[in-house]
Amino acid sequence: MKKLLLHVFIASLLLTFASCSGSRSSRAPVTLTEAWSTDNTLRTPESTVYDENRDILYVSNINKVSENRKDGDGFISRVSTSGEVEELYWVSGLNDPKGIALYNNVLYVADVDEVVAISTQSGSILGRYSAENAGMLNDIAIDNNGTVFISDSKNKHIYQLRNGRVSMWVENTNNERPNGLYLEGNRMVVAFSSNGDVQLLDPETRRFTSFTNGVGAGDGIAATGDGNYFVSNWNGEIFYINSEARQWKVLDTKDQKKNTADITYSPRLGLLLVPTFFDNRLVAYRINY
Repeated sequence: MKKLLLHVFIASLLLTFASCSGSRSSRAPVTLTEAWSTDNTLRTPESTVYDENRDILYVSNINKVSENRKDGDGFISRVSTSGEVEELYWVSGLNDPKGIALYNNVLYVADVDEVVAISTQSGSILGRYSAENAGMLNDIAIDNNGTVFISDSKNKHIYQLRNGRVSMWVENTNNERPNGLYLEGNRMVVAFSSNGDVQLLDPETRRFTSFTNGVGAGDGIAATGDGNYFVSNWNGEIFYINSEARQWKVLDTKDQKKNTADITYSPRLGLLLVPTFFDNRLVAYRINY
């Protein structure tokens, strides 16, 4: 009887320890603190990127959201690193600009069914590159050689822009909608908006492997530089995902009706930058470890 009671006591202690240990391990390794927010003069901001050469942020604005996405009312804004909208209509005449990325003083913009190249020195449009049969070009990632990769969330493809020509790169995305793209070393991280999966894509074999899931309408991917990532759920959540694919929700603005679209992280600024889409702002967060 004593042995039985001893075993029950030990088992109870182990369960208590496991419960406490699990509680501690479930606490997020990082938290986010708002550093600043722009005013609400932006118009459906979808993506942002930091230009280190000019110490300025670019923000893509979809503007009116309608069935006719080729309405010509989209534009790019310039925002200071302290949150002041310096030039609301820096580049106009776009349609529904979404993902943006920089390479060699050129800003590349995913705009419905074409990639638009813009000079960061003059703001002039250098070229428009059509993606045949594209449905909704969304996010952009660029490798070290200047090859531009673009997700098509509607038709479930990934295109590439190389030598002035857009071509199909990944035709089969397992019948899911790719959105966020992030290139890191010899792999591409892809967030899917249709099933909440985050997968790893081998650029050589163009095959996907599972990484994590459950992030809702997966949108932007921001790497912290230490093997960890932030991934946004467009509906208003941001998840922190470590190198072992464990995840924690670190931001939830759904109740405030603030979306979290195509996010980016700037190591130089130490800021996670979040376009809030229908809330019409760009919000910057500091990361607390």
